[in-house]
Amino acid sequence: MRWLFAVLFLPLWTYAEFSPSIPYNPEGPNPVGYLKIEKDRGIDQSTYLYVKFALEEFKKKKVPFIVLHLNTPGGEVFASMKISELLHKIDSEDHIPVVAFIDNWAISAGAMLAYSCRYIGTVKNGSMGAAEPVIAGAEGKMESASEKVNSALRAEFANLASYYGRNPWLAEAMVDKDLVVVRRKGEIIKLDGEHLIRPSDQILSKPGKLLTLNAQQLIDYGVADFAVASALTQEPFFANIPQLNLVTYENWKVTFFSVLSHPLIASLLMMGLLLGIYMEVQHPVFGFAAILSLSCLCLIVLSAFADHAIHVLEVILLIAGLLLLLIEVFLIPGFGVTGVLGIILMLVGILTLMTPRLPTISLSWNFAGEQILERMAYLAAAVIATAILIATLGRRAALKSPFILKESQPEVLPSLFPPVGAAGEAFTQLRPSGKVRIDGQLYDAISEREFIEKSAPIIILRQEGNKIVVCSSPPS
Repeated sequence: MRWLFAVLFLPLWTYAEFSPSIPYNPEGPNPVGYLKIEKDRGIDQSTYLYVKFALEEFKKKKVPFIVLHLNTPGGEVFASMKISELLHKIDSEDHIPVVAFIDNWAISAGAMLAYSCRYIGTVKNGSMGAAEPVIAGAEGKMESASEKVNSALRAEFANLASYYGRNPWLAEAMVDKDLVVVRRKGEIIKLDGEHLIRPSDQILSKPGKLLTLNAQQLIDYGVADFAVASALTQEPFFANIPQLNLVTYENWKVTFFSVLSHPLIASLLMMGLLLGIYMEVQHPVFGFAAILSLSCLCLIVLSAFADHAIHVLEVILLIAGLLLLLIEVFLIPGFGVTGVLGIILMLVGILTLMTPRLPTISLSWNFAGEQILERMAYLAAAVIATAILIATLGRRAALKSPFILKESQPEVLPSLFPPVGAAGEAFTQLRPSGKVRIDGQLYDAISEREFIEKSAPIIILRQEGNKIVVCSSPPS
């Protein structure tokens, strides 16, 4: 990062006056927050988490301003809108201005992030624009989003540009390829059609082409505030800040939460949770299945904390569902309404935790809905895959399974049952289901009336399917 401290001044264009908007200590030192978004990875949820955690750290360190280093071709619209909100909030509410420095590219979602900053600088070969929202078509080809989505994004770009005193028509033209924007007598205006263009107008954007501006145009049209050859400190204002020190942010939690927040990982955790519950019900001895299920549940809950604190309602639903299941297992023999209701509440709580939540500033529901549908599609695929695995495991229940930890014990013969009235002992706890041992063989069994502790004597009452019904004493 030493290149950023180069002080070889090359006055390409007239530079902006930043004081007093950007405060600093004239005697030093001046720690400055530094965010870097590069082109090797598109803007997504992990980028949002990185920016969120970094901004919180910069606020604690009381940096005078923040540099957002951009060299990105874009990424997810919804993630970009959430990052844009963070940048806007730290400026308007925390009074820490952000300077976007375009080091080559600020394309698509990158243009939105640049517009979200109080100041914009660029290198001499920088470019910014081409921000039309696109979606994957039926054959996997990228297609333009609907007018509803495009309109919402146009408004967002225009609002960001206007807030910092930039021309909103240029911002809209980066999103909408049908806009006609010209410069007439030094003023940038939008026209309702090409037929209104005058011979003396300078055409900036016309139908069929998205607006992308180079460095010179960014300066000429008032989008960017300064331009330099290659480094931010080539701008005189930043070059004269005493003891300027860029403070980067790195934390293992960002990587950890970024992985957890990915829809594919979240879906695999859901699969692990469902499989663990199924295997634990089939084999009630606490072991691998219980550990798998609890681990997946904990990771799902942790992933919800990556964005912000879990909503109180979600926690209540999750805890209520868990309590109902515990009541069903330990207090109420059999499986009925309490257990079903507990499972429903837990699933609602978990699914709510795993779906994205909107930031506090108003955003377009179009983008939020698109990401929620994507997340739900992943979860639906996970549930279907889990159902297939459970069905497969069910057919092989009588066989040895690599998914279940086994101790050295007699083989279970579910097809051969001892006669009614035969005596034996509980091999595991029966709450109400478990295993019993009769004449050295193990059988799946269900308690008739009460829970039966391990090693307690039992007597067979009758056979139900591939299980036998037992009691701890002869029926009266």
